[in-house]
Amino acid sequence: MSLARVRLVLWGLVVIAGITFTLFAIYPQNQPKRPQAVRFGGDFTMQRATGGEFTEADFVGKPTMLFFGYTFCPDVCPTTLYESTTWRTELGLTGDDIQIVFVSVDPARDTPELLASYLTSFGDDLIGLTGTQAQVDHIKKAFGIYSENVKSEGASEYLVNHTATLFLLDKSGDLFGTIGFGEAKDNAVAKLKRLMDSNG
Repeated sequence: MSLARVRLVLWGLVVIAGITFTLFAIYPQNQPKRPQAVRFGGDFTMQRATGGEFTEADFVGKPTMLFFGYTFCPDVCPTTLYESTTWRTELGLTGDDIQIVFVSVDPARDTPELLASYLTSFGDDLIGLTGTQAQVDHIKKAFGIYSENVKSEGASEYLVNHTATLFLLDKSGDLFGTIGFGEAKDNAVAKLKRLMDSNG
């Protein structure tokens, strides 16, 4: 083999080696990344309507249906609370199986006494949480909740625009899924059943 041909072969091997090295260096970066867990919640301390404190640790041990609202709400809150208890009953579940937690975003009016009385209209085992404005602002931020007081013309009381999503937490306190306001009953019950099946 001539010297020129030997050099050509050697240069070819160098090029192939370079391409191979480049592919190995780039390949891992092009692989689909594993989904990252979305941070939902965090440390907080709220006051139970029936007395005592409720913290993030109280989400651990059983699944939770978590909703943020206020007692003066004319439609979204009572509808969501009623539907939550109805879905739970339809699946043969009680508060021992899955807890329903209602967090007030209107601490100025939702005293523990008022909140406790309000929730008895939907069942005797719903958990109501309220607190100082600072505590409410903190838990809203932790869970990504929006709320804003709105004065309605001609009305004596203000309304509160707020996030109307029902959050499903697993027994570790992690976000499992959501149920949107007005979502079809069959969809909601199916999501709730999946939550319970995964936490059996």
